[in-house]
Amino acid sequence: MHPDDLAALEVLAAARGGYFGRADLRAIGIDPEVLVPLRKASTIRRVRHGAYAFAKTYDSLTPDEQYAVLCLAVADKVGPNAVLCGASSAAVQRLPLVGIDRRWVDVVRLDQLPGRRRAGVDHRVFTVDEADLVVVDGRIVTSQARAIWEAGVKLPPRSSLVLMDHALHRGDVTRAELEATGEAFASWKGSQGPRLALTLADGRAESPGESLTRWMFYAFRLPMPDLQHDVFDDHGMLVGRSDFAWLEHGMLGEFDGKIKYGRGFVPGKSPEDVVADERKRELKMCGTRRGMLRFLWGEVWAPTRATIARTRDDLEWGRRRFL
Repeated sequence: MHPDDLAALEVLAAARGGYFGRADLRAIGIDPEVLVPLRKASTIRRVRHGAYAFAKTYDSLTPDEQYAVLCLAVADKVGPNAVLCGASSAAVQRLPLVGIDRRWVDVVRLDQLPGRRRAGVDHRVFTVDEADLVVVDGRIVTSQARAIWEAGVKLPPRSSLVLMDHALHRGDVTRAELEATGEAFASWKGSQGPRLALTLADGRAESPGESLTRWMFYAFRLPMPDLQHDVFDDHGMLVGRSDFAWLEHGMLGEFDGKIKYGRGFVPGKSPEDVVADERKRELKMCGTRRGMLRFLWGEVWAPTRATIARTRDDLEWGRRRFL
């Protein structure tokens, strides 16, 4: 394949949102047979039937970002008779997806064809008003508030909580908008899950891990924490902000994960530097006569009896030790 043709295809893939199709090859005069050696050389990856991405960019994407590329490829295939909805609409709107099956793309039919599940696409049928639709990356998709509820009726409540927390934190939606949208889903099967999530949703949560930690505390009837608590020393100086705080137990809490550290990356600082800064901040906060709980992704995603018992014991220890 001529280098100029390859460069042209890379530009086209970037313009499409990360992929190109077989039809794109023909449109710029390239024989689709070049796909065979490109795949053998691991230059490209197959996203779905007839859609491909360049490995050097696709492989560096997160699972959510790779899923978004898949969703865009499906949107271009089924439109304008169907548009992305649910978790697939949420994906292209850069919402974090926890607990979804990324093998399937959700679309809602705008024509009169019946719903079906085929070739990795779940064709759903329900009423969508024009006001429920927005344009993202040149594709028509259901609005963010709508997508959260469409996804929520198919997902566990904690997955809905992650979506709602993130959307509220970014300011993309308001609680009033989520509540108003939820009224349209009152009779939908599975709507009790997102309704419960909305009662817990809080835009102060800054990562999916923090949302899942709060869900764990709710589900196992542990004391619910305050969020993003400013910690001051005896001189009134701010020494840090903790993800969680249980003031009635004299304890602070942090979600300890890659997403957390990812927010701290700055030019000239290594991951080790960021971790060291986190530890220094923790020591300063604990120096105000507070204990510290730390939570890992695996602990809050699949909590065990031991994790719950330890957390409850640590909170009680803090109450006796610091209060």
